[in-house]
Amino acid sequence: MAIILLAMCAPPPVRQYYMLNYTPMPMQQRLNETPYPYVIRLREFSIEEAYSRPQIVYRLNPYELRYYNFRLWAVKPTRMVTDLMFKHLNTANLTNSIVRRFDEGGRRPDYELSGIVEALEEYDSDDLLFAHIAMRVNLTRLSDGANIYSRHFSLRKRVYRRDPEFIIREKSLIMEYIFNQVILDLDSRLAAEFSGSQAPKLNIIADDPNIISETIEIE
Repeated sequence: MAIILLAMCAPPPVRQYYMLNYTPMPMQQRLNETPYPYVIRLREFSIEEAYSRPQIVYRLNPYELRYYNFRLWAVKPTRMVTDLMFKHLNTANLTNSIVRRFDEGGRRPDYELSGIVEALEEYDSDDLLFAHIAMRVNLTRLSDGANIYSRHFSLRKRVYRRDPEFIIREKSLIMEYIFNQVILDLDSRLAAEFSGSQAPKLNIIADDPNIISETIEIE
């Protein structure tokens, strides 16, 4: 009876809300000293249906996903990822303007940057815990609809503390790593567009020993 009374008096679990977050750094090296004379429209990223929900996802094996009841994203995952990309693009200052809508800025965009998040999760494998993000990013030239850049990322990072805040911090580091690479790739593609030459080889960020690359495709 005493145990039942204690359970009835226990406070309910508190919902915890999280966001991916980092502070983008300005580019240290770039192919063009000044911004390219283009307008890029950033389209809101899409996301696979399994991750399109406020509950944070964790995976026990390749076939089973579970959802935390009281660990939630503070905003929609698609908006959260797109906002980070927008902030990173503006910090990089690659082009004259970055817009979110076609009716912004008084000028029709030259390119559209889009992406799909394929995984945004924790991977709990026996005694090992990983943060995992997979996504594809595309750049389309709007004048003719040509896809001039497409790259797939699937990165996981070992997490050494089973603390929710620490896990989110590791996911944020992965997202920063991915978007740093996207910025370098865009610099290469836009340099080729601006000069009318063949695109130079994409830059590859030096390997981070704490990040395991499962799949990296360059197209």
